[in-house]
Amino acid sequence: MSIEIQLKPQFLDSAPDNSTLTHLAIICGALKHCLGNAKTMSFIKLAYIFDKAINLEANAFASKITLSPWNIDNDFKKSLIMAESIGFIELLTDKSKEIRISLIDKGEIYLSSVETHQAFVNYLEYLKESKIPENRFDNPIIRS
Repeated sequence: MSIEIQLKPQFLDSAPDNSTLTHLAIICGALKHCLGNAKTMSFIKLAYIFDKAINLEANAFASKITLSPWNIDNDFKKSLIMAESIGFIELLTDKSKEIRISLIDKGEIYLSSVETHQAFVNYLEYLKESKIPENRFDNPIIRS
C-alpha cells in the first residue's frame, strides 16, 4: 500500500495546526534544519523539537544547560509512523540500539513543496531558529 501526498494551495490556507500535514512538515523541517553537522537525529531530540515547535514555545532552546519539560504525545507518534510509512523518513538503530531518524528524498521533496507554497511558515521559521546540540539529550537536565 502506498500513500501519496500532494499539496493544494487552497487547502493549505485552512489546514488546522493539529493536522497531519502540519506534523509532517514539522518532522521533515526539524530533520532538515535542526541537525547541525549530523546525518541523523535521536528520537528524543526529535520528540523535544516537535513538542516545542507545535506549540511555538518561546525560549525553549535558550538555556545551554537545561531543557524545559516536554510531552511525547500520540500525535507525534502517529505522525512519525506515517512519515516513515510514506517514505519521508528512515528509522535506524545505532550501536547502542537507540532509534535514529533521517530525512530521505521523498521527505525533502515534501518539505520543498511546503516551502514553495509558503505553508506552515511560522513552524518552519521556528525550526530554522532552533539550535540545540544532540549531546544535550544524553543526560538531560529538565527544569521545573
